[in-house]
Amino acid sequence: MKQIILVVDDDTECRDLLRNSLRAGGFDVAVLYDPCKVMKRIEDERPALIVMSDGETIGSAIEALKALRYRGDDLPVIMLGERDDVMERIVALDCGADDFVSKPFNATEVLARTRRVLDRIRPVQYRDPAFKPPFHFNGFELDYASRTLTFDGNVVPLTEGDYAMLNLFTSMPGRVLSRAEIARRIWPDAPRHTKAVSAYVHRLRQLIDTRMAAPGPIRTMRERGYVFHPDASGERARVARSVDWVTSP
Repeated sequence: MKQIILVVDDDTECRDLLRNSLRAGGFDVAVLYDPCKVMKRIEDERPALIVMSDGETIGSAIEALKALRYRGDDLPVIMLGERDDVMERIVALDCGADDFVSKPFNATEVLARTRRVLDRIRPVQYRDPAFKPPFHFNGFELDYASRTLTFDGNVVPLTEGDYAMLNLFTSMPGRVLSRAEIARRIWPDAPRHTKAVSAYVHRLRQLIDTRMAAPGPIRTMRERGYVFHPDASGERARVARSVDWVTSP
């Protein structure tokens, strides 16, 4: 059975271009013109992935993405946005997008990115066998079997990218990981630019640090990368700063 890709864009030309490219690539394609209808649409028929763009006069794709992540749904989403709009890219990734492509886009590139996002799901599942015990840190519990994160018993919504990043950090506590190494390990088939790694780490930090109300276990090592120093006791004591690390991504 072919996987279904949901394309959401109020631009008929863009929708048709993506539909034709994705179908030629072996996917079934469903289309919507209004992001406000995404939640209802995926309840009727759940796609494997959503490619979504903001409309100029209708509902916001960012709001639809927020609603999806708020309810804990990790359905992969590729956002389409304006060229060279760095803030739009950061907002989309912060809200849980799995990838971002600028307009005007190459339909073949979107097809390739769609395949890469879907391919990343399988390696993550393979690396997390059900028998691996949960990882506890700073009041959190990461359950590898269900691929869920909880804090004080409450579920913390994670995207596929969030989970892959946290899985990597919890697998290598105390080890400094460069941005290039993180990109290679999480996206082995299509390594990302190091700025993409920084955006994903920034989002993961926000998920963790805002709940702790203190600097969390992910630390930035100047000119070296990141290191994960968990507090296995679950205490949320504020970590003292040192000259070797800072908390910004």
